[in-house]
Amino acid sequence: MDPNFTILLFCLTIASVCGNMYEVSIDSFEPDADIDASYLTMGTLRVTRKKRNSFSLSGDFEANQNWGNENVGTFEVRGKDGSGPVLLSGKHHFCDFYNLDMEMVKAVIAASNMPPQGTCPLPKGKYAIDGFEIQEKDLPVVVMKDKYVVSARMMSPDGKLVVGYKVRLTVS
Repeated sequence: MDPNFTILLFCLTIASVCGNMYEVSIDSFEPDADIDASYLTMGTLRVTRKKRNSFSLSGDFEANQNWGNENVGTFEVRGKDGSGPVLLSGKHHFCDFYNLDMEMVKAVIAASNMPPQGTCPLPKGKYAIDGFEIQEKDLPVVVMKDKYVVSARMMSPDGKLVVGYKVRLTVS
């Protein structure tokens, strides 16, 4: 058996028993300054650290217009404090993402006053998220030590920035 494969198997086994072999710290959680106020009023959304590799999202925001499948969301992850190449990226139409059979999406909806999945477009209104948690079990087992920038944005059909956040984090 290849020795590198043996080492990888050993590390994955240890990680599955002991938890993730790294620590994540969120250095900043910043809304994009260019958000179009006709679509979104930023409220009090914030991230707090609960314990090692466990974070909570709480606060409120107001959708000033309905958000439907014509709104397109994108995300990307870059290493080297944001100056590195794109390591991971994705693109979804809002309703397609909102209705995904994905635990994290379901957990955000459950921790909020947002309507249940299957309700799309998301009606305009004030929404609150209370204690949605990202826990260690939700994180990948192995991540390289680095400073990362995660950017998430949603655009309107006419190209305006509806929602945008940049999260800076350190994996050590």
